[in-house]
Amino acid sequence: MKDPSTLPEAPEQPGTVFQFPLQQVLSSQQAAGYLGVSEKRLRILALFGGGPARVRQGSATPHYRKDDLDAYSAALFSYAGLSDDELARYRSNRTASGFSGIDRFMDMASRDELSQACAFIGGRIAIVLGMVVIVLSHTPLSRMLFHMQ
Repeated sequence: MKDPSTLPEAPEQPGTVFQFPLQQVLSSQQAAGYLGVSEKRLRILALFGGGPARVRQGSATPHYRKDDLDAYSAALFSYAGLSDDELARYRSNRTASGFSGIDRFMDMASRDELSQACAFIGGRIAIVLGMVVIVLSHTPLSRMLFHMQ
């Protein structure tokens, strides 16, 4: 068997990470305001593995890229069956009016995503508990405790 050819060794130097200057990174509070949902909703979505993609920048609190927030809202619009033109019109109207606060569409769409995540996790918990009940129902201890005569 032949030995694989080895690559020449490069001198080890620490890598440098550069942040792109045009890419805005927002805190959780700023991201919630940008999307039009509450910060609590954003945290709960993150807890259940949903919501926009998060990044960590040295601190424990998550941050969000503006591009990821735009992609998330576009995905919710697409899931609702609305076109990209509707999304562009919606964003321009929202920006022109200077709206800040809870956005009704984003609130409803993120609530739907949250309910789907809760249903998925709740279903998994129900399956596990059902399996535990099935296993315990056939043990001698359960027969002795629950089927005494």
